Amino acid sequence: MEALQFARDFLPESCLDERARVKAAIIVEELVSNCLHHGGPDRDIALWVSLQDTGAGVDLRIEDDGQAFDPAAAPEFTGPDPQTGGGVGLAIVHTWGSNIAYSRSGNLNTLSLTIT
Repeated sequence: MEALQFARDFLPESCLDERARVKAAIIVEELVSNCLHHGGPDRDIALWVSLQDTGAGVDLRIEDDGQAFDPAAAPEFTGPDPQTGGGVGLAIVHTWGSNIAYSRSGNLNTLSLTIT
């Protein structure tokens, strides 16, 4: 909840128009939710979110100490998982985000992308 509130507080002052601000908030919510839900069974996940206004868009960076997972290399979206409905969030991230990059250093995942 804190990460989403951080995004909601930051975005109105950013260079993004209203539609892009809504998209950015959804992207933050999806990625944070994925980190917490899939990061590791039965443990707390440390999570950091940063947003930077570049004048042409907003750069988003999320770091977490959960299990390694590269959303940039996820299979192409072919529809929601029939059992869980999952997979839609990453499709949104890939559609609305650009310059998506992932790295893993030690036990830390870092995902960055740009929203315009």
